[in-house]
Amino acid sequence: EIEKAYPSHAIVGEEYGEKAGEGNPFRWIIDPIDGTKSFIKGVPFYSVLIGLEIEGISRVGAVCFPALDELLYGADGLGAWCNGRRVHVSTTSKMKEAVFCFTSWSGFRTKKRMDVFENLHKDCFYGRGWGDAYGYHMVATGRAEIMLDPAIMLWDVAPFPPIFREAGGFFGSWNGEVGHTHRDGLAVNAALKSKVLKLTRSQKTKS
Repeated sequence: EIEKAYPSHAIVGEEYGEKAGEGNPFRWIIDPIDGTKSFIKGVPFYSVLIGLEIEGISRVGAVCFPALDELLYGADGLGAWCNGRRVHVSTTSKMKEAVFCFTSWSGFRTKKRMDVFENLHKDCFYGRGWGDAYGYHMVATGRAEIMLDPAIMLWDVAPFPPIFREAGGFFGSWNGEVGHTHRDGLAVNAALKSKVLKLTRSQKTKS
């Protein structure tokens, strides 16, 4: 449908491959089912992700959770919304009161960053594996404070930069770089950003 409406735009997706946009500054990034393992087991946290880059920056994002009947969306200058209601990240400023989300502990092990996983469990109120896009959804709507993935692909997180800019939070890399192209992902509210980045940046990789 996007290709029909915007035939000159670039499109890239996990199952779709990439269609060149012939120099067009617009590129759509699509994940038709994010959270495939949840989907095949009937867990309702799977989603459909659509992000729109304009000149290399994600400016529009939509995240649909069909089984939950929830749609999270945002665009630069237009706010972040869920089912027509404006959403914001939480104002929690103490790690001991923060909830953090993750997709799988095995990713931390594979990337040799179990230090981050263990320190967050130690420092935060609690952690939950509300993974894939649902964890980011929880942070954007103020129900959790931190979501992080040690390894991601472009289509896993393309909608989130504009959503978090408009919701008052941060989305980017573990080193604090803004955006969706850094191969790891971190979403956090503004009040805890510096504390979380201290953990993700400073801990030495364990062998």
